[in-house]
Amino acid sequence: MTPTFQIVRYKGSFFFRDRPVLDQTELAALKEGGWLRCFGIKDTQLTVHLALEAGDRNQTAATEVFALLSREALEGSVIASINDVPVEYYSVRPWAVS
Repeated sequence: MTPTFQIVRYKGSFFFRDRPVLDQTELAALKEGGWLRCFGIKDTQLTVHLALEAGDRNQTAATEVFALLSREALEGSVIASINDVPVEYYSVRPWAVS
């Protein structure tokens, strides 16, 4: 019997203030995840199209990378799904003005 495993698919985009901020964030994220070749960059937009085998190690790394990207981005989000069912959502949280 062939073992089965689930694939988590991450898809979305983040937009950054300028290219230097995007480049710095990309380098920091590379240290966390190491699979940034699955990201596309155009101007100040980082686009995510990534598929990873489900598992604690991969999901922990993805959470750390997308948390970092969402903290530094101005807007955007990434949705993680298994079999087209959303399981995680990483979004930029705007600062509250008081």
